[in-house]
Amino acid sequence: MDDTTSQPMLMIDGHVHIYQQYDWAGAVHALIDHLSASLPPGVPRQKAILIGLLAESKACRFFNEVIERRSPLTKGSLQVEAGPDTDSLIIREAGIIKGYLIAGRQLVTAENLEVLALGMNTSISSGLPLAETVKSITGKGAIPVLSWSPGKWFFHRGKLVNSLIHSHSAGSFLIGDIGLRPNLWPLPRLMKMAAQRGFKIIGGSDSLPLAGEERWIGHSGFQVVGAFNPHQPAASVRNILINPASAFIPAGNHCSLLDFARRWGKNQVKK
Repeated sequence: MDDTTSQPMLMIDGHVHIYQQYDWAGAVHALIDHLSASLPPGVPRQKAILIGLLAESKACRFFNEVIERRSPLTKGSLQVEAGPDTDSLIIREAGIIKGYLIAGRQLVTAENLEVLALGMNTSISSGLPLAETVKSITGKGAIPVLSWSPGKWFFHRGKLVNSLIHSHSAGSFLIGDIGLRPNLWPLPRLMKMAAQRGFKIIGGSDSLPLAGEERWIGHSGFQVVGAFNPHQPAASVRNILINPASAFIPAGNHCSLLDFARRWGKNQVKK
């Protein structure tokens, strides 16, 4: 990576959790390793930018914990430190930049739908109605993402999602697909409809709050070519996400039906 603004390939996990029960170093290694493995043939690793978009709930403070430290978070040769702009972290290994983490929040609406606020470490209230949540995120300068989740886009909530898509223009928010959706499941109907109306879909891992789930980080994401300035990683990513010319191509893999059943079942038991 050099210090000039360029048009590299960005490999992005659009829905990253680093929960307290995770081995943070294992989570960061998984992000870098999986995104690297998803690079298209012919794209050298050293020419790609690897990025994780954090989606932290109120109980998760990984970004702020790193920012508030006087020295980098370190384990062996791996380091995570404050980035050059307000909403970014740099991942280094043996002193070499391996990738970036960008601040973001995960909100739960009054209807129990998930909406992400990507690109900013900003305080936004959970528990607001869906449309108000999206408006609040946009007003704070973050990127709203309506994130799919198993079982939540049906019945009354499905009608709300449908209404939001039809009452907003493409570009008002993004649609989030997740790696937990089994690879045998077709694209959900409302997600397909949103794509037909011009809404863009980004992929992300959305790992579960269970010890060991960090191994799934970076397993699912998307690729995009865009202008990236290493002096302003968070600002660069926000610009790419809102740029109408940006083409988001799915990358990585969804989990198998068996893995979904095991992971989802274990999470439901924990609840």
